[in-house]
Amino acid sequence: MFNTSQLLTLTLTIMIAAITCALVLAAGAEWPSALLSGGGAGGATLATLPKLLNRRDS
Repeated sequence: MFNTSQLLTLTLTIMIAAITCALVLAAGAEWPSALLSGGGAGGATLATLPKLLNRRDS
């Protein structure tokens, strides 16, 4: 179903989004801005990490 690099990408994306969301909530922000920050961090990871993994595979 998933190969190793895809599974790694999804796992790291979820982890980075959760950590970012938790840090924003711990800083005292309200939950909508924390979810937007977590989503932004997850999106940035999904945009960047596959390119880095493809470079390594080549």
